[in-house]
Amino acid sequence: MFTLDPQTALQLEQYKQQVARVNGAQNYAAAFPIAPAVEQKLIEVYRQMTDFLGKINIQGVKQAHGQKLGLGGNQSAASTTDTRIQPRRPTHLGTLEAIDDYLCTQTNSDIAYLYEVIDNWGYLPDFQTKLANLAVKIVAEDKQRVGFNGLYRAKTSNRELNPLLQDVNIGWLEKIRTYNEERHIDGITIGASHEFKNLDALVEMAINELIGEQHRQANGLTAITSRNLVSDKYVGLLNQNLSPVEATAAQALYQRQQLGSLPVDTPAFFVPNGLLITTHDNLSIYQQRGSMRRHIIDEPQWDRTTDYQSVNECYVVEDYSKTVLIENIVIEV
Repeated sequence: MFTLDPQTALQLEQYKQQVARVNGAQNYAAAFPIAPAVEQKLIEVYRQMTDFLGKINIQGVKQAHGQKLGLGGNQSAASTTDTRIQPRRPTHLGTLEAIDDYLCTQTNSDIAYLYEVIDNWGYLPDFQTKLANLAVKIVAEDKQRVGFNGLYRAKTSNRELNPLLQDVNIGWLEKIRTYNEERHIDGITIGASHEFKNLDALVEMAINELIGEQHRQANGLTAITSRNLVSDKYVGLLNQNLSPVEATAAQALYQRQQLGSLPVDTPAFFVPNGLLITTHDNLSIYQQRGSMRRHIIDEPQWDRTTDYQSVNECYVVEDYSKTVLIENIVIEV
């Protein structure tokens, strides 16, 4: 059995007591709900942990199941009405598509603090902050993994078989494959002998022919893609002998990455050789308010303390007509 250094043991005990105290719990050793104010603060911290989560919606909802909120829609309200004939017709906030509802299901985020590891941090004055930040970062990155790679929700998931958390929940891309087949292309080759000579032409086609007409000029449309596709576009530009002036210009182009007329975002864990065109605010994670639970247990038989966390959540595409998903893109050289 591993024995913690007294200073580490004290720091860990204070951390557990602080977590319970800020949530109004009398005892951290019993499961307790996360207080509403803390829950909202955690959502904001998740958004700060990855660039991508900071751009999308993470929204609390009252019910576990219901109609989508229609966040990020491009709506208009201007109109004219001859009220002698008909009443005025107000615009409803939220574009409530009837294609699919949302369903929040339980996701567990259980993190073990191994004594042998944290015993090296006991002397640090920011021990508690370090412990909290590491746990929050894992949870935030997992949300991104599931959003891009989630295929289904298994009763019992398996990280060894599904390292990108494909079996934890249904992510955004899988929902587009299922509910938006007319805007999903699976398998396309780009090159001199094909219809699309480069990625830029493919992106422009997708905007002009597949994105819903009402969204084609929307602010914030972005080409969300994998790093390897962007590298394929720019490697020829960078992989050559350039004069200092030319090299500076090439680097400027690389830093202002675009595909067609759209800015590029290459978030971690996005599917390889894939391309999603949408706005960031068209993607959401809903969390059922009041469903966040926590239970911190000392488990000396395993030489660890485990922080058991759970929340009811789901991944939502607000408006399918504002999305195009192209996968398995092959670029011929």
